[in-house]
Amino acid sequence: MRTLMMAVAAAAVCALGACGDSAEEAGENLDTQIEEATQGEANSADGAFERAGEAIDETTGDANNDAADALSDATDGDERTNP
Repeated sequence: MRTLMMAVAAAAVCALGACGDSAEEAGENLDTQIEEATQGEANSADGAFERAGEAIDETTGDANNDAADALSDATDGDERTNP
């Protein structure tokens, strides 16, 4: 069941990325919703879906040009994300 939920969530990130918003932003929104539902509050660090969305954006050339997001990526301490 958990695998199915993760597959559906991953498909949602890809679908939302194709609808105009960047996939990274869609992934961040999905991470936030999951965190709020399971933990009661959002974690400001990059989540798994945000990182997946960022990889999709880098691959497709549709990078998120939001300055606040770039600052967050640069200072989050996660070596896997690029500002």
